[in-house]
Amino acid sequence: MINNYLSQLNETNSSKVKLETLKKIQKEDDGTFKKVLAYTYDKVTYTFGVTPRTVENFSESANSYTDMFALLDDLNARKLTGNKALAECKGFINNSEDADLFMKIIDRDLKCGINAKTVSKVYKDIIKKPNYNRCGVLSKKLADKMSFPAFLQLKCDGTYRECTVQNGVAEFRTRSGEPYENPVLAEIMAVLPEGVYTGEFTVGKADEPDANRSVGNGMINSDNPDFSVIHFTIWDYLSFDEYNLVKKTPYATRFENLKDALKGLHCDLVHIVPTFEVQNLDEALKITSDFMNKGLEGGVLKDKNMIFKNGTSNQQLKIKLKVDADLRVVGFLKGTKGTKYETKNKVIVYKTDDGKIQGQCSGMTDAMIEEVTKNPEKYIGGIVAVQFNDLMKAEGHDYHALSHPRFQEFRTDKTDSDTFERIVELRDMARSLS
Repeated sequence: MINNYLSQLNETNSSKVKLETLKKIQKEDDGTFKKVLAYTYDKVTYTFGVTPRTVENFSESANSYTDMFALLDDLNARKLTGNKALAECKGFINNSEDADLFMKIIDRDLKCGINAKTVSKVYKDIIKKPNYNRCGVLSKKLADKMSFPAFLQLKCDGTYRECTVQNGVAEFRTRSGEPYENPVLAEIMAVLPEGVYTGEFTVGKADEPDANRSVGNGMINSDNPDFSVIHFTIWDYLSFDEYNLVKKTPYATRFENLKDALKGLHCDLVHIVPTFEVQNLDEALKITSDFMNKGLEGGVLKDKNMIFKNGTSNQQLKIKLKVDADLRVVGFLKGTKGTKYETKNKVIVYKTDDGKIQGQCSGMTDAMIEEVTKNPEKYIGGIVAVQFNDLMKAEGHDYHALSHPRFQEFRTDKTDSDTFERIVELRDMARSLS
């Protein structure tokens, strides 16, 4: 019956027809196909620790399992790991009529032109997303509600990852629940106490200015990342009950538990996030300013009483400088070759009239990109507002560059750019008011 359903879904390339077919299947399904969909596309609830490639390349074979779901359940619970898991999987695919389906499930793709998004439109209760405790944004109102002393931590300019350690196996996943393989860090983390460790990956240490998003994320998310330079900076450690919101533990206790968990780990690639105890908001702003003067992104102010939640917490607040500067448009650059923007003016090149700040930024909508591609002369020589969070000396040049520049709008009401001195004043004013 499952293969029949997959065949029905493969009969068309139309997403609309596939959706209608899936709705029809749902009405007929006795629950087995729903289970197959969950095991395949719910990458949060189900992680198996094996892939088709590792199974096919393994030479040994066992034959203890005749029921596919029993095997998958034991893989998910880590009752089977390492070579034992591979042997049981190899034995199953050598001897079961469900071998092809099993391999599709552990490949997390049923090869019928549907994905987790499609499944969620029909089976609304089977794809679970990871719990993610998002930061609020600093404001005077929220800061007044913060309990002091509090923690001020570095805001890492990397890409979020969480690591689940269970039965001596460590697995990483992204914010959306996609698995991420890093065999180097997985081997390091596997010896730690069980639970969920949350943090960010950076290229280089997170408190080194070179470990920035523009350089690091591209390599981290590439097909062949250099695992030897990817660092994991951790800020929280949760038991499974804490992560699943069953148990409520204050952050100060969780942070101590994190330090205890990593106490015996001597490794250059795993770190606890730089953390300072602050007595008031002024101290937090001063340390954040020091971070940013080093070329780092900003800080996060955390209440020691903060409970882990799935959603935005106003007990942990991002402190990140955001300033708008008015700059002269001197030209445009085309988008990356091979993308839909390769023939379009996607990047704005700008400078101050005194020449002391130069750079480029993106962030225009597709409609605006079309406009500046058709009518570049209308905008070159005009003024653009660019949001940034700091200034830095451009390497090998006499001029400065904006840190994390982002297009805001074209200012047809202005004819002069800001000067370097004016932009420094704006940055310092915003920093004092953060």
